[in-house]
Amino acid sequence: MTPNLSFFDRFIRLLLGAFAVFAALLLFDHPVSRIIAAAFGILAIGECFVGYCYLHGRLGLRSARERLSQETLFLLGLAGAQAILAYEWWSAGWEKISSPDFVANLEKTLGFFASKNPFPWYKNFLEGFAMRNATSLAYLVEWSQIAIGVVLFLGAMRLLYGRSKVLKRLALVGSGLALFGGLLMNADFYLAAAWTSPATRGSNLVMFWTQAMLLYVWLYLLVKKEVPRS
Repeated sequence: MTPNLSFFDRFIRLLLGAFAVFAALLLFDHPVSRIIAAAFGILAIGECFVGYCYLHGRLGLRSARERLSQETLFLLGLAGAQAILAYEWWSAGWEKISSPDFVANLEKTLGFFASKNPFPWYKNFLEGFAMRNATSLAYLVEWSQIAIGVVLFLGAMRLLYGRSKVLKRLALVGSGLALFGGLLMNADFYLAAAWTSPATRGSNLVMFWTQAMLLYVWLYLLVKKEVPRS
């Protein structure tokens, strides 16, 4: 097995792996998150010492002297951003599903969001339709977040490592739908809770515009009948 990672790539993997193991041991509480972080950390550290990355090999790197093309590097950045969003959505949904308090307390939470909401029309929506259907909305939110996370992650991996143009186009469509769903949810969360704290306002704005950027790129490729080449 010929090493295909440069010194820089190996150093980055060492840093990422060390941080992932640290997060698994001290930062994450949920067992699934801890297992995923630990597995990623061990894999990254292993690739650092071995000097070989199977996924880099799938991108065409056969030795450490070769470099990713500019187009592949850009695609790697976009797919990486989408994978991060996927984790955020999956984590948010999993946290809600794992706690029965979310469904049970959503009506009270919606009442709190409505109490000082600066948008009169949205306050009426929260106090009316949303609070009357709080249980149904709770299940819709938590499972939608899980679905968005899964589709975004699978779409990112297929766009990056897939070879079939048909499957890549399906990945573009699936990613686009998931990103659009994410945009709607972030807009909804912003209207409901942005007034509660700067962190809530800022995180929803960052996710909204990041998803909007990715959605534009994937829609552009679909309209032009192109697929990203890796």
